[in-house]
Amino acid sequence: VAVPIDTVELHGNDPVKVVWGMIERDGYDHVVVGAPSDPTSKLHQAVVAFAKQLRNVSGITVTLVDEHLTTNIADQLAREHGGASHDDSLAAMLIVEEFLHEIASRFTKASRDKSQRSQ
Repeated sequence: VAVPIDTVELHGNDPVKVVWGMIERDGYDHVVVGAPSDPTSKLHQAVVAFAKQLRNVSGITVTLVDEHLTTNIADQLAREHGGASHDDSLAAMLIVEEFLHEIASRFTKASRDKSQRSQ
């Protein structure tokens, strides 16, 4: 089951160690990380470095998903439901949904291709 985790408060701690602790504690076997769209931005580069370090430390799959527009959509959803602005867990949920949608699309395409080849 895919679930977004709470926003991680680092309090000066190493983010890889903090997330690795959560992986060990909760038994995650896949982590999806939202990455800024601009690959030249410092934040994007930091997210990519974080994902690589987490993958090396944990040995599990770490997937980067473009977080383009998730903040705007999360803000819109929050306003529609009476909130002033989103919290990061809502944006995280949208990132996980995007990842699952991509996986479902690939599976559907692969099934369709296999069906066409067998005809």
